[in-house]
Amino acid sequence: MKNTEYLGRGIHNIKFLESLKNGKLKKMLEVINNDRDLDVQIRNDYLNIYYKGGNIARVKSENSIEFDMYYFYTDIKKIPKKVIMKDNEQVKGFKTQKNILIKKFKDGNYQNYFNEAKSVMDEWLIKCPKPERLEQHKLSINNKYNESDYTIIDLEYQVSIKSDFACTYIPKGKIKPKNPRFDIIAINKQGELCVIELKKGSGALRNTSGLKEHWNCYRESIGRNYPSFYEEMKNLLNQKQSLNLIDKQVKIIIKKPKFMFAYAYDDKTSNDQQDNKFQIEYEKIGESINTIKLFKDSWTLLNK
Repeated sequence: MKNTEYLGRGIHNIKFLESLKNGKLKKMLEVINNDRDLDVQIRNDYLNIYYKGGNIARVKSENSIEFDMYYFYTDIKKIPKKVIMKDNEQVKGFKTQKNILIKKFKDGNYQNYFNEAKSVMDEWLIKCPKPERLEQHKLSINNKYNESDYTIIDLEYQVSIKSDFACTYIPKGKIKPKNPRFDIIAINKQGELCVIELKKGSGALRNTSGLKEHWNCYRESIGRNYPSFYEEMKNLLNQKQSLNLIDKQVKIIIKKPKFMFAYAYDDKTSNDQQDNKFQIEYEKIGESINTIKLFKDSWTLLNK
């Protein structure tokens, strides 16, 4: 029986959704849709808006937006953030800067808001680079309809303990099931719903972050009871399409999801060495699972 407490990904607040479709926040989406550097992900009744992998707006309504004031602090290497957090004058200054920025959003000056928020993020990332977040961002914006063999519809999908497919896999030595998070949810050109786990470098292939562990988590969660997951992703896709975030021609034709790996080569060892290590870990799974290889600076998911 479907768990009525679990609503899953999507905007369920009618007033918020109406604003996104026909009200004030429709203008915000128009600004975002005309900016290739911005990426929107729908969570449970809020939007995360990303720039270079950094969250520059968490939007819950026309007047509810969050921006981390510590993005205004760029001297983390000199003085740690935890020290600055105790400096009342510094914190007061960050709050003032944040409030000035957020006022632009609440006033409907969305273009100005995003321009300024991006500038703040650029300065912060110079001092605090986040390469993994940036790479995930590149994946999201480079895998859209007619630009790739896959259209990404969601990132960082967390399997809820409230869902009908809550994970039952308990790793060796643990007493509780895993609470898995899958990197990418996409739809390929054949209309297959794909759950893709991204790995970068051979160091990410073993132990708790390894290939077999992720396969076990998938098999004992989404793979165990996929109809509810399919319904959640179908509703998410429909909602994103209604907001012009995904091309309306994208469709889920095959309901049963496909689990896959995407492997991104790093610069630490040769591609051949990484291929060998990948194969060793892959063979431990005992199943045939599709894998997409991503070479350096390539962030398009292609079936080769």
